[in-house]
Amino acid sequence: MRKEMKEKTQLPVYIRKHYMVILLASLLSILSCGIMGVFLLDSQYTREMKQTDHIVGAILSEYPDAEDFLVSAMQDRQYHYSNLGYTILEKYGYRNNSLLNSAYYRSIFANFIILLTLLLLCNFILITLCFLRFSRQQKQQEMQLHALLDSYLSENDSIKETKESFGLIFNEAFTDTLHKLGDKLAAKTQALAEERDQTKTLVTDISHQLKTPVSALGSCLSMCIEAETEKERTDFLQRCVLQMNKLENLITVLINISRLETSLISLRTETVLLPDLLTDAVNTVYEKAIRKNIAINVSTPDNENATALLLDRRWTAEAIANILDNAVKYSPSGSTVNLYIRRFYSYIQLEITDQGIGIPKTEYNQIFRRFYRGSHPLVRRSEGTGVGLYLSRQIIEEQGGSITIKSAVGQGTIFDVRLPI
Repeated sequence: MRKEMKEKTQLPVYIRKHYMVILLASLLSILSCGIMGVFLLDSQYTREMKQTDHIVGAILSEYPDAEDFLVSAMQDRQYHYSNLGYTILEKYGYRNNSLLNSAYYRSIFANFIILLTLLLLCNFILITLCFLRFSRQQKQQEMQLHALLDSYLSENDSIKETKESFGLIFNEAFTDTLHKLGDKLAAKTQALAEERDQTKTLVTDISHQLKTPVSALGSCLSMCIEAETEKERTDFLQRCVLQMNKLENLITVLINISRLETSLISLRTETVLLPDLLTDAVNTVYEKAIRKNIAINVSTPDNENATALLLDRRWTAEAIANILDNAVKYSPSGSTVNLYIRRFYSYIQLEITDQGIGIPKTEYNQIFRRFYRGSHPLVRRSEGTGVGLYLSRQIIEEQGGSITIKSAVGQGTIFDVRLPI
């Protein structure tokens, strides 16, 4: 904190340099004036002493006996004879009321005025040159600043090349702040570009997902209208209802995705017992498992029956149910889906294993993308929207958990879900 305050109150380097130059020039000017003043005073003193010596010598040459009297008069600090001397000198025009009335002092004063004028002129020229240089440097810094900002606003050059091409602007702290601004602007630009691409992809995926049930619904309605018997009409109406259900489920899923990504879905933290959470998840897929004769085994240690978690019960149960639904959907009839629970210091591990078709390693990350359907023929033939695992990861990670997989083609899949305690 103290260091930051010192940097804020400290003048920029270029201002300090110009200030020191101007200060030095002023000091030199004053020093020059002082030296010349001392020189003039010394000259004046020498002139007056020479004139005094001349007067004393002239008097003593005519009146040798007056030496003692002259010495005592020069030592008299009361100046008893000053009035008499003033009267005599004024009588012959050697005393003037003004300094300028004396030719000697007029010469001294004129020389001093000329010297002072020269010093002031030099000082003015020096200060003017300093400020001109300061103004030119400031203009160059401003032009460099504008160029740097323009390069940041441009999408052609990279931030790294921009930093290397520009040097120090004003001072190190200011330049560092500008580079941080450029980095942040580049990150924002990249995020906006990614969001734009995701929006395009989402629109394309939604169009593709809606196209199939809408097209099937249109075909069924056309066949229903053209049906010749009541049985055919009833059959096509049932197909229309099936497509309508698919369309409704797809719209519900899309709404949930939109709400989750725009934070309209609020995950409400509450105390949830682990058995209750697993019961909600298993009940969601239990009927589908019964139809395929698939057993769902939950292995919970005795000491974990009362484990309490701080989670959103509804959405977390749905996230686990989506994983169980995939396990049941892509496992053969008569197989088993196992759910193992292990407790660690800071989290609960839910390991969901199945005996299904498995997932290639190249698709480990892709299966959590929106609307992604695997490459296996069974996946392509099965009903689904490809958003279940995407929602599961979003919901679990929003609550501080994680989800990973281990799988091999034809050997089943293991989903590792970790929920914070």
